[in-house]
This record gives sequence, C-alpha cells and structure tokens, in this order.
Amino acid sequence: MADEITTTLLTSNGGLEAAVLSDLLVSQLYDATDLTAVMTRIPWQPAGGQGLDVTKDAVPGAFAHVTPEGSDVGANSAYTTSKYTLTPARYARRYQLTDLIPITGARIGLEEVANKLVQGVALTMTDLLTALFTSVASSVGNATTAVSVDTIFDAAFQLNNEANQGTFSCVLYPDQMNNFRSSLRAESGAVQFREVTYETLRARGSGYQGFWSGIDFWQSDSVPLSTSRQGCMFGYGAFAYTMADPRVINGMISSDNIIFANELMLLERDRNAVAAMTTLIGNIYPAVVEAEDLRACRVLSS
Repeated sequence: MADEITTTLLTSNGGLEAAVLSDLLVSQLYDATDLTAVMTRIPWQPAGGQGLDVTKDAVPGAFAHVTPEGSDVGANSAYTTSKYTLTPARYARRYQLTDLIPITGARIGLEEVANKLVQGVALTMTDLLTALFTSVASSVGNATTAVSVDTIFDAAFQLNNEANQGTFSCVLYPDQMNNFRSSLRAESGAVQFREVTYETLRARGSGYQGFWSGIDFWQSDSVPLSTSRQGCMFGYGAFAYTMADPRVINGMISSDNIIFANELMLLERDRNAVAAMTTLIGNIYPAVVEAEDLRACRVLSS
C-alpha cells in the first residue's frame, strides 16, 4: 500500500498548517500573594517634602503614690516620642508591542498587557515588604532545621514578651509552610488549623493559607533566601506603607497617552510611529518601612 495520507506527510508538504488557535487564554502559574493588607496604610499627604514623617507617640506610665498633704510630686516624667519616615520612590514596568500583534490577530493585546501591569502593583508591595524581613532584630529558629509548631510558638512567645497583643500575621516561604503543616500533623491535641476557604480567600487575597492559634498564615516566594529562609511573624503596625498619588502629574501628560490613572498607578502609552510599536508604561510611587521593630520576629529555617 502506498500514498497514504498521514499527518506527518501533510505537515512536511504544507497540507497541514498550525493555523488554528483556541480562543482560550489561560494564565500561567505564579505566586500572586498580596501582603498589602497586613501593613498599616499611611495616607499620602504631599506638603513639599521628600516624604512623610510619622510621629510615634510616647507610651503612658503608671502614676506614683504621694501623700495627701505633700506638695512635692517628684520630678517631671519624660515624654519620649520618635518617628519613622516614608519616602516614596518611582517603580516602573513597561511592555512594548509591535503593530503586527493586533494585525495578525494575536491573543495577546493591549488589554491583556495593561492588566498584567495592574496586577504587578500588588506583587511590588509584597516584594518591598518581605525585603524588610532581614532587618528585623529578633528571630527564632535557625538555618539548619525546618519550621515546626515549636518554632511558631517561639515566635508568638517572643512577640508576647514585648507586650504585643491581638492576632499576629506570619509570612512564610512555601516550603516553610509545608514543614509547618507536616509538624502540625504529628501533634496531638494541638489547636486545629483552620484552612483557607473560598470566602476567606476572597476577603484576604492571594497567598492567605489559614488561621491557627491566633495567627493568620500567608506564604510567598518573595520571602528572603540567604543562608536560611527568613519568614516573619508580626503584629499589625510592625510595617507601614504609603502610595504617592501620581494623578497630580496628569496635566503634564497628553490625555491621549493616559490609559488610566488612579491613586495607586499611572498607566500611559508611548507611541513610536517610525518603529510601528506601542509601549505601555506603568508607574507607581510606594514606600514601605519597618515602623516598629518590637512588633516583629523573624522565623528562620533551612
């Protein structure tokens, strides 16, 4: 038998071409953790300086006993304040598309690219926060052992020693989270881990893992990796951020070039007619700082 019609033959001689493309557009896997909600947001208030100085008020103190007839109540008490500073800086990302992309009917177009720039804002805030974990003074665990239930308790105890109260947040590298779950399985009588649900995921955002023993757990692949994984447990107020509003420069840009602008990001278009290319540029102006070191504790592991 000869002259059979096969896919191999048609592919080689032009009878079968890769000209059919599905209308589906599927996102690739990536870590979309957004940790903005676990930080204190400081509203941006431009006043002609480079940043914002936030006052940390003095702590109260107990009254001293004095005799009713006495006129001397002792020396003045110190009223000690401090501050932290948020200085916004420019962070930008851009994509450039040739005119052949829409002409040929490609599935990737301006709308998809613009959406990726919007999603990148949350990823940037997560990166800026986790980069501060290495500067936290106190720590538990070490570079040679895995995270366990004991490690998490040690971090919570450390925060409690510094008078922190309320629910804590714990941000771990993915394999730190896996090791913690494995340790939980070996415990008997431990507080049950409340796994994430669809409702809590919608409320908390990507990366949220669940709740256990007064601690909200998150995971992110942005957690620093040096000689060890350096996750962090902290109370609300340990880290703070601000986002400078870029809309104040709208009047300096042609309205035809502004795709959209809000209090977080300015997305604009730059057209190169000679090269037949269009560039989308996203600009944000965030600042993230460690506001109170005593509210945080690093969680180290192998």
